[in-house]
Amino acid sequence: MRVHITPHVPRPGIAVRPLRRAILYTLRRQRCPAGTQVGIALVSDPAMRRLNRKFLGVDRPTDVLSFSFKSADGRKRRRGILDPGSQILDRSVERYLGDVVISVDRARVQAREARHALRTEIVLLAVHGILHLLGYDDRRPADAARMRLRQRVLTSGAGFEVAG
Repeated sequence: MRVHITPHVPRPGIAVRPLRRAILYTLRRQRCPAGTQVGIALVSDPAMRRLNRKFLGVDRPTDVLSFSFKSADGRKRRRGILDPGSQILDRSVERYLGDVVISVDRARVQAREARHALRTEIVLLAVHGILHLLGYDDRRPADAARMRLRQRVLTSGAGFEVAG
């Protein structure tokens, strides 16, 4: 398994190595095949706002976006995101899941509100994004609750203390 992390912000609040370990832990616990690869981009609110506007038509920043490399029917998409994660991975890799983009600015706000460390919030968001890549959905309240529980279990299992 390979995790490619690209920080596009200075002082992202977590070192690459612990973030990579948490993501690898998540992929293993979710029983992903050995060759699975994922890209993670840590960005600012303005960059996240541009992505959210371009891909979802929502003109505001959000905390995390997931860009699956496979469509709902399982076929590979022809192109990934162009900014900022397009150079994270070689998209010809068979077991490439996709890119997860995290707003470090949003993570800072959410970490303060939740009263846990910024690095914990970034891992929570990374796990959330990966769960989306693996098919989890949080549109319905019951699905959202199940997904939140799973991401908390995975984050704490990876060694990050989640408040509450």
